[in-house]
Amino acid sequence: MKIGLLLVLAIIAACTRPTQVIAADPDREPLTLARVIELSSAIAPDVRLAGSRIAEGEAKLAGAEVRTLENPKLDLNAGPRTGAQNSVDVEVGLEIPIELGNRRGKRIALAKAGIRREEHATEDVRRQAVAAAVGAYYRVLQAEERLGLAQDRKTLADQLLRVAKERHLAGDAAKFEVNLARTEVARAASEISSAQGRIALARVALARALGVPSGAELRIVGTIRERIFFDSIRPAPDSPMRADLLTAQADVEASRAAISLAEAERLPDVAFRLSYQREGDDSVALGGISITLPLLNPRKAAVQEARVQHQRAQITAGISQAAIEAEIEGARSAYDAAVEAVRSMEADGLALQQENETLAGESYRAGKINLATLLQVRRDSLETRREYLERLLEAAQAGVDLASASGKWQP
Repeated sequence: MKIGLLLVLAIIAACTRPTQVIAADPDREPLTLARVIELSSAIAPDVRLAGSRIAEGEAKLAGAEVRTLENPKLDLNAGPRTGAQNSVDVEVGLEIPIELGNRRGKRIALAKAGIRREEHATEDVRRQAVAAAVGAYYRVLQAEERLGLAQDRKTLADQLLRVAKERHLAGDAAKFEVNLARTEVARAASEISSAQGRIALARVALARALGVPSGAELRIVGTIRERIFFDSIRPAPDSPMRADLLTAQADVEASRAAISLAEAERLPDVAFRLSYQREGDDSVALGGISITLPLLNPRKAAVQEARVQHQRAQITAGISQAAIEAEIEGARSAYDAAVEAVRSMEADGLALQQENETLAGESYRAGKINLATLLQVRRDSLETRREYLERLLEAAQAGVDLASASGKWQP
């Protein structure tokens, strides 16, 4: 109970903290489930990239906060008057653009909506990154279990070979039984090498999910049989919306802001104009205003495009909400079924198969059965244990899917 509480507290801390690089070296610290969640939520490659998109949105906001997108224009012309000495004509013009329709405020609103969208998107990326890392973590645990199974097979094969040789020397067994035992030893050794290769690949996948350069030296701690974390996940009526749904809703908000800006940009472009001219001894100062006439280009296309994007964003948000509800329901059913499959194997299959293997070994040593029969019983036992490890991995992955679908990595 105490371990489960510590695990929950660590997971809550990992999922509520901002994206940052954790200084601790993953190669030196043991990688428990809580540690994998903590690391992947902070330094997974996709999480770090998503965080840069927030910074990009903040840069766009800084660009939107300028007074006007167009800078004032200054024209200066000067030159000597033809036929006149020591006489220079000068013409100076200043044009100051003025934005109508509160375009600046609407640009800022659109930029802020974009930042909120990227913040929610980053949280969704973090949710998926944690799921990928935890899934890889459990695959490493299962690969190590399969290595242990292969080593057990090799130990038993060596024992059988020794017994077969003794029985052959005593005249109680034929030569082919010794050959069968040697073959079993070779197959067991081959399975160990294959299992070691699977561990290497699983560690590579975990290293990539965590964004670390090597998986060979990672210290993996835990057991694939532990399900207390996933068992504690229960739907809550007042649980917050998942990050991808918030992202879709932020897209709706951003598209609404884009419509408002596009409508403001349909207004004419206005600029105050000031000019000064000096021709000889005569000086003229003028003030005025310039207004564009949107006759040939009424700028309707941008507004229509923004409205279509808004409609699409609303449709996407509705689809996302329905899809998330279905995903959570399916993930819960899949997890319950996977756990039941594991319990069925634990209740009957493993114990009975182990008993059969023990009885067959005793019968072979007593000369009641031959080696071929014993090997067949042991192969059935090994296959049952392999199936059990597969069911354990399926249950773990179903738990990962349930946690990810629920949108929270804590009970």
